[in-house]
This record gives sequence, structure tokens and C-alpha cells, in this order.
Amino acid sequence: MERFAPRSFFLIIPLVYLVLMTGCSQPVPKHISIESLSGPDKQERIDRIKRSTVRIYVNGRPNGTGFIINANGLVATSFHVVGKTEQASRKRSFITYASPIEVQLHDGERVPAIPHKAFIGDGIYEAVLKDYCILEIRTPRQLVPLRLGNFSDAKEGSTVYLCGYSLTREQPEISFGVVKTRWKDAVLAYQGTSSFRKRSIIDIAWLDIPMTKGNSGGPIVLPGKRPEDDRVIGIASFITTPLDQDLKALVKTLKDNAPSSRASPVCSIELFCAMKEAIGYDSLFIKGCISIDSLRNRLQKLAGSSL
Repeated sequence: MERFAPRSFFLIIPLVYLVLMTGCSQPVPKHISIESLSGPDKQERIDRIKRSTVRIYVNGRPNGTGFIINANGLVATSFHVVGKTEQASRKRSFITYASPIEVQLHDGERVPAIPHKAFIGDGIYEAVLKDYCILEIRTPRQLVPLRLGNFSDAKEGSTVYLCGYSLTREQPEISFGVVKTRWKDAVLAYQGTSSFRKRSIIDIAWLDIPMTKGNSGGPIVLPGKRPEDDRVIGIASFITTPLDQDLKALVKTLKDNAPSSRASPVCSIELFCAMKEAIGYDSLFIKGCISIDSLRNRLQKLAGSSL
């Protein structure tokens, strides 16, 4: 595959590494609670998101999740799912796309995928800075896209649900949860080793929702009054923990002081639980998504220029 990052640059992202669609800009009806998602409507929502969610393979191995955004073969995912960093010299590196990339559809068919032309060359900067990109696939099968909404429609406390592929399971998983909080995060990029390249502000939300490694790139959906009113408002992007630094320091201390003859595996879950109780954190893990707005706006521009 052609390398799409001709100019090397370094990226700093504080927390995140790392449509052509009818009616996508229509307002989303008032969201509903988790408790009200039951019966036939809930199953219809699950069926809809599953048939439009795909698994992303890089170099023949599962590496994340994506979702169909256009019936003609456009798939959205997180850039870090399909990106890679290569060393150009001792002092310079550049970011490009991994190769080969494949997309597995809901029926199990795997087809080759390439980055959309809008996200190569200079277009890769937005993909890296905002951690999203669009892939192109070709298949004779009928593709059913998810409809995109507005990130602002997801208020704190709003019900959301996610579809994603764990790295260790073949079937997509559905998770329900809520938006905990939203904020804007500053992202900086540099050209070469020192010169300022670009500054960007991205919208991010923390989620109280089950999320596993491999879910990155999956759709975060805000339910509408009816299943057909559901809209994607975010892209699953990161899992972290407020105990990360403390845990690493504790593990290092245990390893440094453990007699080599009696060294035993450290149970991270036990450590997490002990530290949570001692430090007072409410949650062991923080899950998050990036706003869908940049992707939606890009698709609208592409549609206007004849995708």
C-alpha cells in the first residue's frame, strides 16, 4: 500500500491515542431511559446495529470495530485501529496506514478495504488529530448504513448503546449505558521535531458502559423514541483507568521486592479493588468516545462533491 504521510510529524493527544445518508442531519427525538428499552423494540435496535457493525482486520488479525455509513461501501472507524507509526530516522517518525486492511461484514464475509482518498495525503492529519477515518469496500451485498446524529443531543445522563467486536470473540457484543460527562480536549501536532503544525479541539465524552479491547471504532448510539430514530452520536475510542500510574508503581514495587525464588503472578483485579477502596475512586475504568460531528460534516462535504 502507498504510504500516505509524506511529511513526518509527532502527535500529542492527552487522553486518546493513542453521509451520504438521507436525513442524517435531522434532529433526534428525546432520548429514552435504559428501563424503557425492552420487548420487540429493544431487539429491533440490536438487530439494526449488528447488521451495520463490522470487524476490522489488520495484517490478517482482528484489530477493532467499524460501522457502515453509506450503502455504497463506506465504513467508519477510529484511526488508531488502522494506523501505524514508522521510524524514518533516529529522530523522526511518521504516521501512516497499516496494510492490508480487511472488513468483515455481519454475515462473515471478509473484503479488502482501503482508506478513502479524503483521508490520505494531507487528509491524514484530520484522521490522526480527531481519531477517525473512512474506509472503502466493494461488495455485491446490500449494505445498510447507520444514521448519524449530533453529539450535542447526548446530554449527561443520556442512555446510549454500543456494538463492538472483542478481540477474543467472533460475535459482536451489545452494551447499554449512559453518558457520564462531556468535555473539549485540546490536541497538538508538530511538523518535524519542533515547528508548530496545527491545533485542534475535539469533543469527547466519558461513558458508563461496558467496553472491551477491540470495541474501538464501534458506533455509540443514542436511542430515539422508535428504533428507526436511533442515531450514532460518537465513535468508541478509549479505555483508561484513573489508577494507571498508581498501579504501575505498585506492580514495580512488588516485583522489585519479591524474592526471585518465590515470585508469583500479581492479580491486577485484586490490586485495582484494593487501590479503589484506599484511594476512593468511583470507577476502575473510564470508557470514552469522540464526537460524531466531524465525521458527519466530512460526509456531507463528500456528498456535495459527488462521492
